Amino acid sequence: MTLGTGDWIVIAVYVGIVAAITIWHTAKTTTTSEFLLAGRRLTLPIFVATLVSTWYGGIFGISEFTEYYGLGAWLVQGIFWYIIYAVFALFIAEKIRSMPFYTIPDILENNYGKKAAFVGGIFTYIMVNPAPYLLSLGILIAYFSPLTLVESIIISTCLCIIYTYLAGFRGVVYTDLFQFMWMFLAFIVLFYLAYNEWGGIEFLQKNLPETHLQITGGMSTGVILVWAGLACWVFVDPNFYQRCAAAKNPKTAKHGILTCIAFWLVFDIVAIGSAMYGFAALSAGELSIPPGNNKYMYLALADHLMSSPLKGLFVAGIVSTIMSTADSFLFVAAVNISRDYYWRYLNREASDEKVVVATRIAILITAVFSAALAIALPKVTQLWYALGNIGLSALLISMLRTFYGKKHGGHAALASMFAGAAVACLWLLFGLIHMKNGFPVYPLGVEPLYPGLLLSYLAYEISGRLSHESNSKK
Repeated sequence: MTLGTGDWIVIAVYVGIVAAITIWHTAKTTTTSEFLLAGRRLTLPIFVATLVSTWYGGIFGISEFTEYYGLGAWLVQGIFWYIIYAVFALFIAEKIRSMPFYTIPDILENNYGKKAAFVGGIFTYIMVNPAPYLLSLGILIAYFSPLTLVESIIISTCLCIIYTYLAGFRGVVYTDLFQFMWMFLAFIVLFYLAYNEWGGIEFLQKNLPETHLQITGGMSTGVILVWAGLACWVFVDPNFYQRCAAAKNPKTAKHGILTCIAFWLVFDIVAIGSAMYGFAALSAGELSIPPGNNKYMYLALADHLMSSPLKGLFVAGIVSTIMSTADSFLFVAAVNISRDYYWRYLNREASDEKVVVATRIAILITAVFSAALAIALPKVTQLWYALGNIGLSALLISMLRTFYGKKHGGHAALASMFAGAAVACLWLLFGLIHMKNGFPVYPLGVEPLYPGLLLSYLAYEISGRLSHESNSKK
């Protein structure tokens, strides 16, 4: 894709508006509550915009998934998640907002003690490392510039640092509002132009494999169940907890997530639909992409369908999609260090100023670590997937029990975390040792998440009951 003067002007306007939003909200950030939760005053529109935009940082992954499974991408990346979103909204969101807490380890400490909070904080940090998104943004910068990937990752990291460091969570959510509007505009325009160019379903039926137009996308039941399980990520995602805690009131948290589902549905339709048009056009010979570069389908499609300055609008839309996730993960990971370790274990009486300073230092530390990880492991998304399985296996049971069911003590939570993480690690290691055709082969053909969750649940129950019996004898 080549960009003209008009495109670069549009991109410059985008950058300028983001900078202006940052400067404006920096002056309003003074207390810990303001810096970490925007004063717990997020209204419904702001809540919806920041949560929706935070969830699409892996936009290139959507096009890759669509290439292999077509409409199946909507099932495993959309429909299953909508169900979990709705469960979270109806049964958990209001409870989070009613609690006087900031983070997941806050909740763990209140229910299980400091040791559980310490261990849980480690897994939380693992799950929100922004390295995959800094890498994605770096790849995009390198695509349009003579810079190397390493230089591009450094630039992408600096961009994310600027407004998270200066304006905190307030800067994140208000830039997310702007990026939310821009990313939707960009992809709606792309989908419309693709539909206008090639027509409706007939073009897709003619040029895509038959399975691509089936809701399962040709995936096996086992693969579908794996992705269905991964949707439970929502229950332990710190971004959901932080935004619910920052909502104006419990109803805003609940209704906000339910409203988000409608926007996620729309964006999935235009994003997956555009990718399907792109791959159909590629099959029909009306679009060309160098071999091995199908992850750039959106850019190739935009280059084919758009002229200046629409190309600039779309590129800024891609940047918005990635940046709104990268900044959120960077900030939540930094809060994990400052709130969950500095404040909890080193200085419980820290003033607002000291907590804000600690968070800003943590932003820099996390950014440097994440950039280094992205540079060292350019396939870091595989690492992110593996660590996500470990984190989910460790945290899910203990976190859900803080809201529903019979809750046991700290020993049960620790046993559950260690057992779930250990089994998931061993399962992953087995798969890596027994690779076949470039893919891991797991015992019994079962992905790590399910044995991890099973052992985590058993450890929670057994340890809890043993502890209860021991206390009864005393």
